[in-house]
Amino acid sequence: MKIADLTESSGYSLEGSYTPDLVFSKLWLISELAQIQPRITVMYVLGSWYGNLAMLINKSGDLQVDQIINVDTDPEFLRTSEKMLRRHGVRNVESMLKDANQLDYQQLNRSGAVVNCSLTDMPGRAWFDNIPGGTLVALQARDQDPGAKFQDAQDIEQRFPLSQMLYSGSLDLEDPETEYSRFMIIGIK
Repeated sequence: MKIADLTESSGYSLEGSYTPDLVFSKLWLISELAQIQPRITVMYVLGSWYGNLAMLINKSGDLQVDQIINVDTDPEFLRTSEKMLRRHGVRNVESMLKDANQLDYQQLNRSGAVVNCSLTDMPGRAWFDNIPGGTLVALQARDQDPGAKFQDAQDIEQRFPLSQMLYSGSLDLEDPETEYSRFMIIGIK
């Protein structure tokens, strides 16, 4: 899938990646993860885009992550992310140019996590199937999206079943074009 095939209501630009709704949804994820597991050794962020989640984790102080691995298929997104993170003194992030469906999660350990806020845009499910059992997983999706359709948090749970559910919720948000609901689940695979 090429970037031209994707549609993001906030716009596929660095500026579009920082719209209030997208920032708020990532802060929501950080807040809930911090309550569940305040220290994570290694976090894979699938479909990392411009590395916004890594930036927000490092600036928030609520969640301690030793190493963040931003995974994306677009080299320009990763290059921009690297420059931005370096400029802000963020040193715990590694960029990985790879299709998430081909990950083997070699750097993951028992205190690690996998985050995917791009369920609506990510084809396939090998990325999920390859996550080792016992791993903390956080997933976000939205309705009102031209990609894969999700109706609620339970829809995510059915498509990506976890052995233990630790959080399930939704937020009503508005991007520059439309109102929508964002859903999130966090649990153990």
